[in-house]
Amino acid sequence: MKPYLGVAILFLLARTYQTCLLKNGMSSVYLSAFEDLKPGNVIGTLPFESETSKETDVELRVVKGNDLVDVKPGSHDLILKKGLDRDEGVGKFEAVVECRSSNLDADFSQLNISVFVTVKDINDNAPVFDSAEYFVDIKEELPTGTIVFTDFEATDNDQPGPNSFVQYSIVQGPHSHFLEIPDPFKPVITVKDRINYEEIKKFSVEIEARDQGEPSLASKVPLHVTVVDVNDLLPKFKHSHYTAKMQKNGVLVFEPEAISAQDGDRLNASLIFSLSGELSEHFAIDNDGSIRSISPNPPQRATFFVTAAERDDPERSSTAILSIRLQPSLAFQHNTYSTTISPSTPIGSTVITVTANSENNASLTYSLLADTNTVSIDEVSGNVVLRKKLEKPETLNVTASDGESVVSTTLHLMTANSEETCRTPIKFEKFEYRMTIGKLNVLGVVNATSRSGKKLTYILMNMNNDFEVDTNGVVKLLPKARLNCKTCELIVVAKDGTQMAITKVNIDNPSFVLHSSTTLALLIMIILCLIFAMLAILVCRKFCEKWKQGNRRSSICWLNGTTDTGISITTTTPINSRYVVNSDRDRCYESKSPGPKRSQGAHLVPVTVVSDGSGASPTVYF
Repeated sequence: MKPYLGVAILFLLARTYQTCLLKNGMSSVYLSAFEDLKPGNVIGTLPFESETSKETDVELRVVKGNDLVDVKPGSHDLILKKGLDRDEGVGKFEAVVECRSSNLDADFSQLNISVFVTVKDINDNAPVFDSAEYFVDIKEELPTGTIVFTDFEATDNDQPGPNSFVQYSIVQGPHSHFLEIPDPFKPVITVKDRINYEEIKKFSVEIEARDQGEPSLASKVPLHVTVVDVNDLLPKFKHSHYTAKMQKNGVLVFEPEAISAQDGDRLNASLIFSLSGELSEHFAIDNDGSIRSISPNPPQRATFFVTAAERDDPERSSTAILSIRLQPSLAFQHNTYSTTISPSTPIGSTVITVTANSENNASLTYSLLADTNTVSIDEVSGNVVLRKKLEKPETLNVTASDGESVVSTTLHLMTANSEETCRTPIKFEKFEYRMTIGKLNVLGVVNATSRSGKKLTYILMNMNNDFEVDTNGVVKLLPKARLNCKTCELIVVAKDGTQMAITKVNIDNPSFVLHSSTTLALLIMIILCLIFAMLAILVCRKFCEKWKQGNRRSSICWLNGTTDTGISITTTTPINSRYVVNSDRDRCYESKSPGPKRSQGAHLVPVTVVSDGSGASPTVYF
């Protein structure tokens, strides 16, 4: 027992002498604090290796970051000295604590300990509208669902995530039944009920923007509406709202189709078009409804009106809304990315790849704007690589830059067995759905269940111009859809107010055809291949003809001169050889070569065969 007792005493002494060492061989301490933590509160405790040492055994002093933190006297606690605000750029900071042991004989009597503190975001910013109030003129008797106002937007300065995720609505009031926002995630106001100029000429409603934080914060602004009187049976546009996202040769390309209108009561009445509203002076419209830019640098975003009026009676007119939303040269393939990481996922493996497309095929650089040590991103390929185990779900902001423009998207990292996942009351029946576009616009149904029993709301996060998901989870193809994908990937979110679940829907498009430029390139390639093949055949035929002519010429024997009267052949020539003679030029050919045709009458040419012996040499005439 004595040897074991000695070892135990030495072990205790070693632990006592190593009073400045951190537990488990740690070289640094990582702490986190919410940005609303009050000065004087404890951020965390320094975990020293020596459990038997007293606070008086070491002297702790902050040598770096002492403007933000300090060591609580008589303890190992790190306390906050002044307030933090992540939204002002204080996302994380480093403090260095100097540790001096009172036992100078200890192995580590003095050490500098790095403490890294991450500041967590709280929902302390309400959404802010881009204007204190809004004004709009709305013509009376517009059909329900007509878009009448889109020039408003609210932003939230909180970090990307639920704290900055904004939803719009019309606040209940005496006139709120006239207007509505059909999609709470889009700043678009439409007509909800009949607006009659004879009954009401002006009214106001309040627009609310609310974030999804806990607790949520909201802002409200008034929208002042002036009702415009119009005549009945006016010219009618096929659509009340047109959007241009691109232009060709200076002419805007509108969706869902080109601008057109017809007279409401006299179908043959001639119509003239005109533009009005802010920034409309940068564009001009032709009699056929084509709109082109007339300024060197037309605005990339604008909203104004197009009016169709009768040529003989300009007072009889109709108006549609034009939204200019020219596509940026750089954009991510998806607005939101998400992936689930399990505890068994190897460190260093790629968990997801984000991809952005550039119209000019420029080199792109990817980066993360979030403070995280969990993953990193390859700035060239967009591969997101796991760097340490994911302990809890994270929401990150990813950017792509081509040197001139910068775009961003959201990346959700979810744990496969986290407590939040286990507590999530919403779950889709399938992690991934597959549907096919057919003759009907209904493609299929996504279904999610909630253990809380709350009503679920389905939200389509991307490709909203081509597809929609209704309140029952039915996925539909919009009539105005213009698909440029063979397999379209949709991201659908199910929410019950506070919780949400995400699924992916892969939609096969059998009618997908290659882009015209790609088809033209393939056609040109096929034509070039045919041309090269024909050239190769001609070269081979030419070579074969030359080769045959060379062999044939070796068999030709010419007379020595014009005065020669015959041909002498020795017996070394094969006996079975026969000869024919050309009367034009006296030359002979071996029998394997076809003899030339005669062009004149026959005449005799002597051919002498000379033998090797002393015998006579016969002469044969042909």
